[in-house]
Amino acid sequence: MYKTLVFSKEDKVATVIMNRPSALNTLDLDLSSELADCLAKCADDKEIKAVILNGNGRVFCAGGDINAMKNATNRPYLLRQLTVYVHSAIALIWRMPKPVIAAVHGVAAGAGFPLALACDLIIAAEGTKFGTAYLAIGLSPDGGTTFFLPRVFGLHLAKYLAFTSEMIDTTKGKELGFVNQVVKQEELMPETKKIAARLASGPTLAIARTKELLNDSLNQVLEAQMQAEQDNIAFTSGTGDFDEGINAFLGKRKASFKGQ
Repeated sequence: MYKTLVFSKEDKVATVIMNRPSALNTLDLDLSSELADCLAKCADDKEIKAVILNGNGRVFCAGGDINAMKNATNRPYLLRQLTVYVHSAIALIWRMPKPVIAAVHGVAAGAGFPLALACDLIIAAEGTKFGTAYLAIGLSPDGGTTFFLPRVFGLHLAKYLAFTSEMIDTTKGKELGFVNQVVKQEELMPETKKIAARLASGPTLAIARTKELLNDSLNQVLEAQMQAEQDNIAFTSGTGDFDEGINAFLGKRKASFKGQ
């Protein structure tokens, strides 16, 4: 189906694997466009309740394809086309009404960094490094880097990371709070699948509304955020999952949510 992606779906969990290992999963037009297409389908597929994003080979994603940029006859045109797809993919992750988990190993650099940061959770293999890398080659950032960095790290640390292209290891990433869990390389996908399965079996509508509330809270004043909370708690109180949650709680048993 795809030439630069491996896609699979099992037990309500979709796994999307960037598959340009010889190019360190760098984002060219093919991979970027296929990634945006695949994520759009994941968002629309009602059978999918959670998504895992991973990269094949030695690294998660080393950013944009530098060789393609070097050889382009019209670099500004190429970068505009490339960012159309990359930005679409990242916006889809951010706005998708279901949890997306980044299973990251090796390196997440350049656009690979915001690609991971856009995900709801980041599970990283030991030794993974994260960094912006743009200014190291004389480019300003893309991929939502300037959106995510100040929100995740604060403005001054965001500027430092962007200006210096300093890499962050998993120990520091866990300390800073953007890496949720660090595991051994061989445990990366099994552990990520375990977490994805747990989320996929949860109250789908409530998870979607919670993700939206948390993401939108970054741009809201308190009163507007509380109004959104009021609207959403009223909506989720009318779902079958809420009925099941109440009955399970009172019956002292584990809830069996249906996503309805």
